[in-house]
Amino acid sequence: MVSDSRHEIINDNVDVGVRIFLSKEAAGFKSLHWHSHIEIVLVLEGEVTFHFNHQEVVLKPNEFVVVGSEILHATSNLANVSLVLQIPVDYLNHYWPHSELLLFSLPTSERDKWSYDYQAIASLLKEMTKIYAQKEMGYLLLFNSKMLDALYRLITKYSVSLAPKKLSEKSQIKDILSYVYKHYQEPLSVNGIANRFHYHPDYLSRKFKIDTGLTLTRYIRQLRLEHIHQDVLNTNIPVNDLFKKHGLNNRRLGIQLFKKLYDSTPMEIRRNRELK
Repeated sequence: MVSDSRHEIINDNVDVGVRIFLSKEAAGFKSLHWHSHIEIVLVLEGEVTFHFNHQEVVLKPNEFVVVGSEILHATSNLANVSLVLQIPVDYLNHYWPHSELLLFSLPTSERDKWSYDYQAIASLLKEMTKIYAQKEMGYLLLFNSKMLDALYRLITKYSVSLAPKKLSEKSQIKDILSYVYKHYQEPLSVNGIANRFHYHPDYLSRKFKIDTGLTLTRYIRQLRLEHIHQDVLNTNIPVNDLFKKHGLNNRRLGIQLFKKLYDSTPMEIRRNRELK
């Protein structure tokens, strides 16, 4: 679930204090967002790519990523099945103070991904999911022991601490992302947004690119395309009307951008949906 500020709202599983679930997704894209939880995603089938901190992390089966609290990230994916564990920082702070400052640097080479700790964490995540799904007598004890083991390995082997100042600097960009998310259907320009937030347009353009890895114009287009894609999948609104609804008035350009992002036109995706 995502609020209208682009801050993702997460409802935890009350019995264990974290959120754990099996995610099954069609091919798609999710533009920049953030949440206060630490998020771990382990791919079981298919492929998922995470974009954050100026890096691109491509996950294939039995590979995982950890995204720290409040970290801006976007995802693109092929059809996939993944395990997702989302841990509130308030929960983790009982065991590791200031966990909101943790950043994670995971192995990138195939050889390092076969290390004992990396494989142990992947196995623990799978075991946790099975334990929670079955909910047999004593599952809370077993689930928590597996989770704390996985978190201990993650933090001691693969984390570094972020300076508190960096978090406050990111909050300025998040204010702009929240504004764009609320008003993306309206005419938006770099000059207009800069004026609203009391920046010089050139400074805002540079700052946004440094902090997110995207130009502001590209982010606005991606956000509009993401909403169009959702409506193509979930509504019967004519495709031509969707471009206008979501602020892309140049239909020809919109289709070109959509196909570049999703590798299909809106009409092709809807036609495939109707055949299923």
